[in-house]
Amino acid sequence: MIKSRRSLLCHACCCVLCCTLFAALLSADPVSGEIAAAAAAPAAEAEEEPAAAADEASAEEAAEESAAVLPGTVDEYTGWEYTPVSKYDETRSCVRLTLNGKRGAFGLYAVSPRGKRIPLLSRYDGFSRSYFTLRVGRKDYKLKYSGGVNCQARKTVSGGQLAYTIPKKAYFVADFSFPETNTTEVSNDVLRVTLYTVNLGKTPQVFSVKGIFDTILGETSGKHFFTDTKEVIKTQMQFPDMAEDKWVCSADNKAAIEFLMLGGDITKPQYVTLSTMDALEASWVPAALQSKSFISSRSYNDSGVAINWNPLYLDPQQMGVITFYISIAEGVVPIYAGRKPANKEFLDAMESGNYTYHSSSDPAVRDAESAAGEGGEPSVTPVAAPVDTVVHEAVSHGLSPAAQAVTEEQLDPEYIQNLIDYIESIQSGEDIDEEELRSLNEELDAIFEKLRSMGN
Repeated sequence: MIKSRRSLLCHACCCVLCCTLFAALLSADPVSGEIAAAAAAPAAEAEEEPAAAADEASAEEAAEESAAVLPGTVDEYTGWEYTPVSKYDETRSCVRLTLNGKRGAFGLYAVSPRGKRIPLLSRYDGFSRSYFTLRVGRKDYKLKYSGGVNCQARKTVSGGQLAYTIPKKAYFVADFSFPETNTTEVSNDVLRVTLYTVNLGKTPQVFSVKGIFDTILGETSGKHFFTDTKEVIKTQMQFPDMAEDKWVCSADNKAAIEFLMLGGDITKPQYVTLSTMDALEASWVPAALQSKSFISSRSYNDSGVAINWNPLYLDPQQMGVITFYISIAEGVVPIYAGRKPANKEFLDAMESGNYTYHSSSDPAVRDAESAAGEGGEPSVTPVAAPVDTVVHEAVSHGLSPAAQAVTEEQLDPEYIQNLIDYIESIQSGEDIDEEELRSLNEELDAIFEKLRSMGN
């Protein structure tokens, strides 16, 4: 008798479940066909606008956290006022910027008027294939979670930041700001990227910065990249500078991302390399086999951009600054037929003075108000003047006799690094020869003074 009742109960539950499911299907909107549409959505569409509830909740949570900016801490080196956040997510105009403090990663999207988000860099492993690398002396530090470097995401009035700390060696801040333009003639779909490097060591040191960006749009468009002077780039290429080409663009029929490399307050790069991602990560200055495709033994059409900047020669607690711009557009069908990424017009506006970057929290702007005289060079903080400031001082006041005596051999990067290594070995020893140490430090100071006077 008990067995019969259980059977009846199970049969009743099944009937109720089936009826409920059938009613839900009947109530679905037959015109919109939501169920069929969801099942038939192509993979590319899922890439453009993720529908996973977890991703949406994470984005909304990050956006809420980013929006709540309370009076925060002032960075003792850069002068920026910020509020620490675990994740940053903000959209302005057609640009969406995401920062992940735990992973030390940044992501970029183009956003359509309907809210569709198109990734501009590879989203593989949480955007971790696009990152900055800092070389301190002879050692390279990948500034992301796998590089063993401490990272913090931050919210500022103008955008977001990722701050990395290499204890007793370096402090690095990547600031992503949405510029407040002073003209309506130039697109505001632009990010100003400022890279701050501070020497936390006890001796002068050579620092170098490299950025790697795993672009994806050009890989499916038939042409991987183009520049101001080159309409189609389908093979690997390296530019010793960007004097003619000025910018590099990756685009398809839906969006575009450009790296603006010359003009205005942009820091001139040492090398810009277009190659496979494997090659970009293989060496400090990547090899680009001219006229070779972007196909490697490990991947097909996996192209990217690497930017190497000139070395920074920094004394203890001194800061170097690098600036460039990223321009973004969506809905470019075909490219340049409608909205386009800011490039030539934007750079021309900077050169002519019709565009100036300003923000209420930008330390350079805040300090410029108190700079003495027209064209005064503001100092970011009392303890860490930008390299540009040091360069101007060296030129205006003339070189010391010791700096004038520096030879070409002493300016060789390998000689300089060997000298730094030797000074550090003496300082770490038990029996320190103070006289020798003083002489070596004087030589290093003279070399740095000479390099700064040359604009390095």
